[in-house]
Order: sequence, then structure tokens, then C-alpha cells
Amino acid sequence: MKIDDLILQGWDCYTNKVANGLLTPENEKMMQLQLAQIFQTLSPIYEYREAESIKILLEVPVTIRNGVNRIIDIVIAHDENEETAFFPIELKCFRLYSRNSGKKRGAQNLGMYDYWEDIENIEGYFELDNYRQGYQLTLTDDPYYVESPHNGPQVAVYSTNKNRLNVMGKLQQPIANRGGHVALRGKYSMDKWVKTNSFYFIAQQTWNA
Repeated sequence: MKIDDLILQGWDCYTNKVANGLLTPENEKMMQLQLAQIFQTLSPIYEYREAESIKILLEVPVTIRNGVNRIIDIVIAHDENEETAFFPIELKCFRLYSRNSGKKRGAQNLGMYDYWEDIENIEGYFELDNYRQGYQLTLTDDPYYVESPHNGPQVAVYSTNKNRLNVMGKLQQPIANRGGHVALRGKYSMDKWVKTNSFYFIAQQTWNA
């Protein structure tokens, strides 16, 4: 599908620019704006017909799962033949050092939980009219998320280690300031991590399971 091609091409362009220092996202908001600009630049290439349009939407509010309110980072709206399909994208940017203090960031356990909650949310977006497959796109220069063994009770449950395969069903473990429960309908593996220079990138396609 052409929107999948657009998303993956845009992600490939973005990850190479980040890995080679041409773009330096310090947080998720910067990542969102930079990636959206690339999608916007590419989108006319994928408009093949006069009555076709592709729009890049940011911060799209939705309500899912019996009244849960969420804001989708990026939605690509594809309009063709008077029908519009929506492709949701959630983002995570886990930087090793804080932008202001230069100190190492912590709370990787919360970051891992938020990663899986993003995927749960995208699965929930499929309940909305005309929402199609989505993507969770994450970057980090903190090897802990990818390389380190996650043996503690929280990080074991919500691990994003590259060797973790076939994650599905309920992920449940109390964790500070979070719900402590993620329910996945699909099956996901973390072997999609790609390392380029000092960064790790992962694109997780999320389907209506």
C-alpha cells in the first residue's frame, strides 16, 4: 500500500539524517515536527490522481476504549474517491542525556512501559471509523533500552530488549505514575531494532488483530 511506502521511506530518510547528525531531536516534540516535515515533503510523490490528496495531521485527539482520551502524534490522511483513510503514528524519543543539564536521563522503566502503551493505543484506534494499520516509531541513543538485560520486575515485563520475541496478551506489573497494565491484541517482536552509528531505531507496524 502506498501509505506504508510513504511512511517507511520517510522513516528511512529521517533515521539516516539523525544517525549522521543532520537532525538532532532532543525530545519527542522535535522528533514529531522533523518527521512530519519529511512526510509532508514526500507526500506529493504519492498522489497519483487529480482527485487524490495526502495530508499530514499532528496532535489528533481521539476517544478510544470506552471513553479513554488520547492524542495521536501524527496521522496521515489519505483521501481518494471521496473516501478518507487514516494511518496513525505514535513516536518515542529516548535520549541518553538531558538537553538542558547534560546529565544522563533515567526512568527507562517508564519509557519501556510507554512504548507498549503506544502500541496498545494504536490497536485501539482501529475501533474508530476509517482507521487503518498504524506504526510505532522509536529512536534512542541509550543502549539500555536495546542491549541491556532487563531483569527487574518492571523492566522484565515491559522490556524492549532486542532479543524479546512474540510479545502479546497482557503485560501487567505495578509501575509508578502509570496504569501498570497493557493489553495487546497482536503479536510483536523487538528484533526489528536497527543500529546506525550511535543510534537505535525501530519501526513496529501495528495491525487490527
